[in-house]
Amino acid sequence: MKVLPYAHPVLSCQQAKDLEFSVLTDASAEWSAMQQAGAGIAKSVIEDYQELRSVPEHLRILALIGKGNNGGDALLACGQLLADYPRAQVDLILTSPADELRPLAARALQELEGRVQIRQISEACGLSEISQMLVELGGEIGFHICIDGLLGMSFVPPLRAPVCDLIEAINAFEGIELRASVDLPSGAGDGVEPDALILRADFSYATGIAKKPLFAGWGTCGRVRYVDLGFFKTTPGQVVEAEEAILTDAVLAPLRRLRPANVDKRSFGHLFIVGGSARMPGALLMSVRAAVSSGVGLVTAFAPSSVTAVLAAQVPEAMWISWPETSLGTLSPSGMSLILERIDQATAVIAGPGFGADASTEMVAQEIVKLVECPLLLDADALRVSVLEPVRMRQEAYGRVVLTPHMGEFMRVAKLEEPDYTNDVLLDFSKSHGVVTVLKGPQTRICNGASVIYHTQGGPVLARGGSGDLLTGLIGGMLAQNAHREEEAVAQGLYLHGLAAQCLARVHGQVSVHTTQLLDYLSAVLRT
Repeated sequence: MKVLPYAHPVLSCQQAKDLEFSVLTDASAEWSAMQQAGAGIAKSVIEDYQELRSVPEHLRILALIGKGNNGGDALLACGQLLADYPRAQVDLILTSPADELRPLAARALQELEGRVQIRQISEACGLSEISQMLVELGGEIGFHICIDGLLGMSFVPPLRAPVCDLIEAINAFEGIELRASVDLPSGAGDGVEPDALILRADFSYATGIAKKPLFAGWGTCGRVRYVDLGFFKTTPGQVVEAEEAILTDAVLAPLRRLRPANVDKRSFGHLFIVGGSARMPGALLMSVRAAVSSGVGLVTAFAPSSVTAVLAAQVPEAMWISWPETSLGTLSPSGMSLILERIDQATAVIAGPGFGADASTEMVAQEIVKLVECPLLLDADALRVSVLEPVRMRQEAYGRVVLTPHMGEFMRVAKLEEPDYTNDVLLDFSKSHGVVTVLKGPQTRICNGASVIYHTQGGPVLARGGSGDLLTGLIGGMLAQNAHREEEAVAQGLYLHGLAAQCLARVHGQVSVHTTQLLDYLSAVLRT
């Protein structure tokens, strides 16, 4: 695929080394990139720490320093943190003598001279000795942040002493609140076995290039942050080939511009949302609320007749259409005329939130797939094998079909017996059905059948009921506004949702929040 303006390639460690070699042509360029990486890591780790609590003035930082440029990045991050928090205390653990550091790492260490405490461990230091050192250094408080700069993308297995024992000790040490790895957790890399020992990072800060090992498992490298160093600035017409990419903040740039003066509500699309049931009206309500907040011009919601009035009172900005329901309180196929007689007004349609799984809603979803020509998003109970069968029959001129399953729903529609997080399965499914799949999870992936784009924003604050319904509404709203660039619209909705979730967690934490509080942070994210 061509590198999109809003997604940068994900490369193997060897590919990344080759690219860096071609971009960083001398020591001056290397040092500049290292400074940029250190500053980016320091900024990001402080933002991420706020999901725990406010950052203390007397910040306690432990940094694990190897002899290469990874160690240099970590040292420069420590220098930036000391500049931002003058009362902070930094303890360094070096795995080799200072005079064995590579030139740029040695330069970074010299800049910290007199401002940090340094311990060096030798090959003779065993696990128990290192563990005792951590207890002594941490004292009663422990460490707020541990920065792992031991090994980088050049690591080749196996791990050797004393690094192996240090990683084990760090993994077992409970006196660390947040573990941050520079580029890759130490021990991770190309060809590393899934059960190999690696440092258990809470966050991995990919500097310059996001490397494939970060996405090889179910969050084994912690949450991924991409620190862009400008390696992928392309000139018009320049193409960089990659089958995997990571979504960047640039995807929101169109939403952060002033809107033209000569517009009205019809200029920003009209989204139809078909969903809800007497037993699950909340899912539809959340999708509608999110859609209204997406910037779309008009929203029309089709809801079961028994709950329409109650829902309409809560979101008066939307237009509500009462749909006949079955004895089970689900949407009856007899109401299809309600959407079809208005369908010329719609620029995108959502089907599924709060549907309930019965034969009636299955038939409604099938008819929508067959008869609706504009872009279509299927979610929740609309994600069924029988509903996807007519997707293959849609005419080429019709808008794309977008699916937003979590792994349980994906297993159902892809007919998997157990969870499978490999890209091959996702690519095959999306290609064979001709759909854009948004597979939700700790590392959400957008797949069009030819490529995979990773989305890493959001985090555990989204691991609660209703977050998917909000995402559906946001993506649907973007589709309605951007009906001819469906994949970009999907990426916008996903990224906006993730950033708002992080903003929520940094203000209120990950635990004691309501799902819909996320909506309060959409505006702040766009205005940043």
